[in-house]
Amino acid sequence: MTSGPRTPWRCASPFYIAALFFNMDGTRLLKKGVAERIHPAEPNCLSVNGKKLKTVYDFMKDAKQGGVKFYSCVQAIDALGYKPEELIPELDGIVPASEFVLRAMEADKVITF
Repeated sequence: MTSGPRTPWRCASPFYIAALFFNMDGTRLLKKGVAERIHPAEPNCLSVNGKKLKTVYDFMKDAKQGGVKFYSCVQAIDALGYKPEELIPELDGIVPASEFVLRAMEADKVITF
């Protein structure tokens, strides 16, 4: 996922996929508090009770409940200066960029956002 806070309208769709690899600007969504302040699209992203707009973090938590795995590029984490304790608990791993290539080669389909 390369979309992040600067492209909120693209941030909800990826969370319907079985695994997400965060890179570039998308890595910023992994810092605690960031995704909680972003609303992907109004008014189409309402909560279950229909009373409040869902945040990107709400979509991330829904995806985790559905079995989606979240991985981040270690180089992107390092470039942003993030420490492990600053990251959301839903993150499954911080791996080298080469991990994305290996997973992509094994996958039937790869979709990028």
